[in-house]
Amino acid sequence: MSAFVRYELLNFIRSLKFIPPVVIYLAWIFILYAYKNVPILSSYGVSSIAIYLVMTWLAMAMFSMEEESEKHILFAHLGSKWRYLRGKWHTLFLMMIPLMLFAVFFPIITGSFNDGMTIEYYLLTFFCHTVFAIFGVLVGTLFSATGLAVKRYAWLSAVFVIVCSLASKSLIETAAFLKWVLWIFPPVFNVIEHMGNEFIVNTDFWINIIFVIIYITLTTIIVVLLFLKKER
Repeated sequence: MSAFVRYELLNFIRSLKFIPPVVIYLAWIFILYAYKNVPILSSYGVSSIAIYLVMTWLAMAMFSMEEESEKHILFAHLGSKWRYLRGKWHTLFLMMIPLMLFAVFFPIITGSFNDGMTIEYYLLTFFCHTVFAIFGVLVGTLFSATGLAVKRYAWLSAVFVIVCSLASKSLIETAAFLKWVLWIFPPVFNVIEHMGNEFIVNTDFWINIIFVIIYITLTTIIVVLLFLKKER
């Protein structure tokens, strides 16, 4: 597995497909902290959204690297399609780590915040960025490696899911019945609503965290099943 991850990482770097999303991500972070004395948690909330978008882009780019014939050769070498999918995900999360570390520590190094960091802020920040990165990887995989990966509409579908997930709160406020539909989209507001000016650990916080973990678990299972069904 480690050899496959190294192969995928080097192959992806050589393809240069990582350059557009990473450059846009870095520019987003630089612009976000162009001013000093910015609030901590809300700023990290914005950079979490950035990593959500970028990881979706990277996932779709990574799953589009191999032709069908090359992919089946990799299946044979790895011994299972599940190992192929897992290797792709491991590679994406390896790429996510430096992006997340840059988003977290760049404003600290440059002294951009209006207050000091605490252990609670670090834990919430890393959790938020990790969850949003997972959302991005799942959305990207869904529309590039499963039966929903129709080339003509893949990017449009991924953008639709991202927009609906980010706008879900406003959409529900506009039309309450939409809450029975929008739950299928990544629950970004269950996390980001805690990235306000004041961080409070209460019952709602833990309920939201548990819901997000359950959502990621179930969605991961669904994506894996859809991938295996497509490649059957």
